[in-house]
Amino acid sequence: MKYVITGASGFVAGHLIEAIFKDDPEALITALDLSEPDYSFIDPSLRKSIQYSKADLLSMNDLIKILELSGAHFVIHLAAYSSVAYSWQKPIECFNNNFNIFLNLLEAVKKVNPVIRVLSIGSSEQYGIVTADKIPLKESEPPNPVSPYAVARVAQEYMAAVYVKGFNLDIVSTRSFNHFGPRQDERFVLSSFARQVAEIKKGMRKPVINVGDLEIIRDFTDVRDVSKAYLSLLRKGSPGEIYNVCCGTGKKLEDCLIFLIEIAGIKCKIQKSEELIRPVDNPIIIGDNAKLKKETGWVPETPFETTLHDLYEYWMSKV
Repeated sequence: MKYVITGASGFVAGHLIEAIFKDDPEALITALDLSEPDYSFIDPSLRKSIQYSKADLLSMNDLIKILELSGAHFVIHLAAYSSVAYSWQKPIECFNNNFNIFLNLLEAVKKVNPVIRVLSIGSSEQYGIVTADKIPLKESEPPNPVSPYAVARVAQEYMAAVYVKGFNLDIVSTRSFNHFGPRQDERFVLSSFARQVAEIKKGMRKPVINVGDLEIIRDFTDVRDVSKAYLSLLRKGSPGEIYNVCCGTGKKLEDCLIFLIEIAGIKCKIQKSEELIRPVDNPIIIGDNAKLKKETGWVPETPFETTLHDLYEYWMSKV
């Protein structure tokens, strides 16, 4: 099968490509991004099956040419400014980029080959702040975005529905909850914790860890399990449907940090930093993955503690 992946230099894309080759060693992948990905972690014998294209996703001509040359059966749209914190700092840039590149992509698919299946990656941030009786969150819960990032994701999901109903495109949408694992950028909370712990362990920084609100509870899934979920949706998801991609259990950030400190065997001070606290944040986000499980057979397989340990070991090798 032939795949086009946008945001191919990103954290999820690398793990997704590994999952694709594990599932289909004969796959051909067109990787789109503004910067060439580092795929040194992928088996050299498989790298020849990846064609990188430097693409401006706001250029319709670029997208049309790439889709025509790729002969894609599937498009997985990962490209986005994915940091909620960044969206507060640069709301116009974040919204324009995240929404407009998706709309451009749908137009290109419509013109080149409307039977291409598109996987539109959304976010649990779309649910916004909810009351305890709504937990775990089901796909039937209406969106209530409380950040610029989340507003853009809701708009993306609504536009996907318009193109399914209005133009008969084959689009499956996700509301992906927090995912983490090796190679994740330190802008994200657990990776930030793991890097700081690793640097303290190696004597590279004072024994002080800077944190935001540690009372927050999130539904974390290993990125390798998330990648398998995306492949399951490409094969078995229903057009026009929305699927929560999540583990179904919540973890308090404080507990995650304490576990990382115990793994490293260090003593340190935990210091709250006001700059790491968002203007508005969701105190608890836990999803219901029953629909995804029922329709695709996917289940999360990697224990949370295993992923945290892998993330810590990644930073120990990196710093």
